Amino acid sequence: MQIVDHRLKPGWYKPSPNVGGALNRPTLLVMHFTAGGGSGPKGVADYFLRPEAKASAHVVVGRDGGVLQVVPFNVKAWHAGRSVWRGQSNCNDFSIGIEIDNWGRLTRTADGLVRSWTNAVVDPGKAAELTHKNETSRSLWETYNETQLQAVVQVTRAILAAYPSITEIVGHDDIAPGRKTDPGPAFPMGRFVALVEGRGDRAPITRRVTASRLNARGGAGLDFEVLGVFTQGTQVEVIYDSPGPWAQVKGRLSDGAEVTAWVADQYLA
Repeated sequence: MQIVDHRLKPGWYKPSPNVGGALNRPTLLVMHFTAGGGSGPKGVADYFLRPEAKASAHVVVGRDGGVLQVVPFNVKAWHAGRSVWRGQSNCNDFSIGIEIDNWGRLTRTADGLVRSWTNAVVDPGKAAELTHKNETSRSLWETYNETQLQAVVQVTRAILAAYPSITEIVGHDDIAPGRKTDPGPAFPMGRFVALVEGRGDRAPITRRVTASRLNARGGAGLDFEVLGVFTQGTQVEVIYDSPGPWAQVKGRLSDGAEVTAWVADQYLA
């Protein structure tokens, strides 16, 4: 898979009318789920072709691993909505968006079946009970299959190769926390963050601990287990830094162990 004239080859479908102006030097790649039940990407891609949708993403990846692109990568897609990342609002202006077919949050109804928000029955073998990083209680979420994830990896690698200005990969729930939950806790975000981290041209983002003792937790919230303590002055590498009160970092604890953990963002300088 490669990108020629800002279009995936193969993968280019048709142009969506739901776009903004030119997208120059994107710095962010944003992952979404569609909250839909289609197998291939065509249904969502066709939806983005309708002017009344007033929404679009650059690429749609189906459950079958199919990939369709409806917005060229040098044009702003309408995928982020109200959003902020590192103090900069309107993420459509500096990001590329990938939509991945997935129901997202599921529920188990009184009849014992697992259902989507549309009441469609979902195979319970494709549901996992997980805690969203912006929440404190567990919910059922649809998992992503490996065929689909491999397709997302291929698209991501092609984008990173064509646009070296992209330095971070985040979820919609990072740039619009509280308003959006996609791609959800079932999406292996670390696998994709590693694609950026593995590039030779990427400089790590580091910050310094300002508190005398800063708890390193297993998730973004006070209810998560304390894995250890970072001491004042410790340099940590930032993996995730949402607009909310928590940041995911990698660093060395007071006992010498190196961990990836969540910390209170206000104690990082």
